[in-house]
Amino acid sequence: MVVDKPDALDDSQLASIDALHALHDALLPGTVANALRTDFFRECWAGCDLAHIDRRTLRHLPTIDKESIRAAGEAAQNREGVVCNDVLTSGTTGNPLVTIRSDREQKFIEQFVTRQLLNKPVRRYLRGLHFTNPYHGHLISVPAPIHNHRISVYDAGSFEYARRTLLHSHKDADVAEQCSVLSGLERCLRAFTLDTMARYPEGFPPTGLRLVVSYSQYLTRKWRQRFQDTWRVPVIDGFSVSEVFGSANQCLQCGWYHFEPYVVPEVLGAHSGEVMHEGAGLLALTALYPFQQAQPLVRYLTGDLVEVTHAASCRPGTTAILPLGRARYGVPEPGSDAWLLAPSAILEAVDDIAEVKRIARFADVEQVTDPYAIGHPKYRTSTAHGKADALEVKVELALAREVSGQRRAEIASDVMQHLAQGNIRLQGALRKGTVSLAVDCCDDVRPDMISQAHSGGVWSPA
Repeated sequence: MVVDKPDALDDSQLASIDALHALHDALLPGTVANALRTDFFRECWAGCDLAHIDRRTLRHLPTIDKESIRAAGEAAQNREGVVCNDVLTSGTTGNPLVTIRSDREQKFIEQFVTRQLLNKPVRRYLRGLHFTNPYHGHLISVPAPIHNHRISVYDAGSFEYARRTLLHSHKDADVAEQCSVLSGLERCLRAFTLDTMARYPEGFPPTGLRLVVSYSQYLTRKWRQRFQDTWRVPVIDGFSVSEVFGSANQCLQCGWYHFEPYVVPEVLGAHSGEVMHEGAGLLALTALYPFQQAQPLVRYLTGDLVEVTHAASCRPGTTAILPLGRARYGVPEPGSDAWLLAPSAILEAVDDIAEVKRIARFADVEQVTDPYAIGHPKYRTSTAHGKADALEVKVELALAREVSGQRRAEIASDVMQHLAQGNIRLQGALRKGTVSLAVDCCDDVRPDMISQAHSGGVWSPA
């Protein structure tokens, strides 16, 4: 939904947006002061004017990235007088970024959220079915008015138990009788959904579900539709990084992702570094004190490419995004902030091709009968400069050896057509001859992983 006139919104919504801006302005000075307790930020901000930092002047501070935080280690942390838990983000390289959460900030978060819940008491808690994250170590405890049946994809028989739980009524004091929320890692939900589709080819019986909540992997259009068709409810996708407290969730009203108030998001031009209000750019997050204390992160480039708007969402004037995957796997337009191909566009083009090889997921779990069907497709995108400095873009697809030559040519042609038709800037560059596009089929390739589930956080950096 595009809102042309902010005054068309009701007063309460406008008031909440003003309150969000006021909260950010109120917490940013303390956030900067907390960061200045570390050697890393004192050195990083040497010579910067730190007297009046708010959401408008935040852009004048330099950005930081994962490599600088990894290199700084404890010099970028506040450990004095607290007990810390380690949070590992492994990403795609296997070289972990270790960040920390202190007992002090975790206690603050729990008490703060509890006070908010007491201000809005509920008569009965919701009931949910939740597939636990098998890849994450330390988790922050955040109170919520929901009682979850927590199961793991690794629990023998958990899929059948989950279906019984969804179909039956339950008796717990002050908790709804039926499950209304199904949530978990996108790959866990994939495995559970495929198993359910196989066992109920005519469709799963009606349940009390009202919502499916997926997180930790880019949710393709195909799989969103499968979730919706199988469970007959809307799907909400979640986005976060494990280093930062504060996530973004997709809005059922407008489709954009809105951030929680504990974090200040910015989107920067990949070439210019300037803050963008519309278009595709690099996501930077500032974790607000006192919600994040031991590991200050100010203008932290997550490595994610997102589409941003300040006008088209149902909350105009705030930063709303659409995740597009790890920026390193996209194709930027040389010399500009524009992108010829977003990582998500490439994944969407190949995700529905049955012959593309996939990485097995949950291969050691007996109830996951086809671990390849739920895995990430094997493809790789590369660029090089050719004649007259034209940009050569190549997408390699790993196909099974038994796929015929004719079928390989058909697949390559289909992917070429999908990419060209779905990306206006790429279309124009191809017509001008400044870019060439090739799709090659091969036996195997080290795949582009545009988002990672096993990294401890949604869309964690590589």
